Amino acid sequence: MGSLWKRLLGRSTQESTVASADVPRGLYIYGDVGTGKTTTMDLFYDTVPTLKKRRIHFHAFMLDVHARINSFRRTHAATADHIPTIARELANDAHVLCFDEFQVTDIADAMVLRRLVTELFKNGVVIVTTSNRHPDELYKNGIQRESFLPCIDLLKQHCEVVSLNSGTDYRKIARETESVYFSPITADTNKVLHALFGLASGGAPVETNVALGFLGRELHVPLAAGGVARFSFAQLCKEAHSAADYIELTKHYHTVLLTDVPVMHMSDRNEARRFITLIDALYESHSNEIETHHREKQQQQLGRDTPETQGVMAYAGEEEVFAFQRAISRLVEMSSRRWIITGRNAALAENAMQQELRGAGSRYDDPESGDHSSGGGQMRSSA
Repeated sequence: MGSLWKRLLGRSTQESTVASADVPRGLYIYGDVGTGKTTTMDLFYDTVPTLKKRRIHFHAFMLDVHARINSFRRTHAATADHIPTIARELANDAHVLCFDEFQVTDIADAMVLRRLVTELFKNGVVIVTTSNRHPDELYKNGIQRESFLPCIDLLKQHCEVVSLNSGTDYRKIARETESVYFSPITADTNKVLHALFGLASGGAPVETNVALGFLGRELHVPLAAGGVARFSFAQLCKEAHSAADYIELTKHYHTVLLTDVPVMHMSDRNEARRFITLIDALYESHSNEIETHHREKQQQQLGRDTPETQGVMAYAGEEEVFAFQRAISRLVEMSSRRWIITGRNAALAENAMQQELRGAGSRYDDPESGDHSSGGGQMRSSA
């Protein structure tokens, strides 16, 4: 990594492309949930000696790429090749591209990436990325995968492939936590959630059915106040929403309250995928999330035991189970006192700091009663 820094330091911040011989190899870091992949990449990004760098979650990157493609097609002939132009634009913006959670799950992204990665490397871009899979496992069993294989070969040629498997999920190591995940769902739990909504929003006036307009569409927020949005699981994960919706949500709200999260099985894989994408968006934006759910977070898993899932492709199941466990691992970290204190919600951060100063357990103060354990000990933190 030291040689990579040294060679990057020698590059002018004004140059857009360099000869391929002068470009250092990037890094492709893969491993299990919670083994420190994102932390390692962030340490690299924070210390790499160049101003022309970009760090972005892979979902958001692909949304940006598709937006650039649509913009290009509106102003150019249908036969014009958009990929070289977009690659040059990206290279002009950043010599170093850092992706979190590199993954390829559909043919549209696979076909774009096949050529885009080629052009990025031609333009001297260094890619540093994390992934849950070795490059050889990317887009496994995908449609027309043979057309994507040259992209895999390029990644291995231009990036040092590093495994970060340690067998330990560091997010789940014991730490001071706050009660942000509540189960079981009862009248008492709902009372607590109402109090937390008031605390997190600073008592701001509540708005209903707030419309967020973007990309020619609207996302409706059922309840909102002071940077806090409240949805049921059905509203946010059963309805047809994409990564673009969740990323837009985090631009307007620093805290999301999600109610009635069910136990999910492979038959619920569409809802599970949306839930995973939502958690990724919240995590990447360092947002806060508060939940009520039917099972404690550390016991949650994406079940395979229903008869109707017998025909699900084994690879698809592996991908979703891994991604679901990553989401649960991230939720555990997001319940930590450290996360909340350094988070975007000033009211929750102040409350957590007061708890830390007093050394008084790991629960929020109820703004009305001074205690949130009114359910006879039934409401439990998941971490």
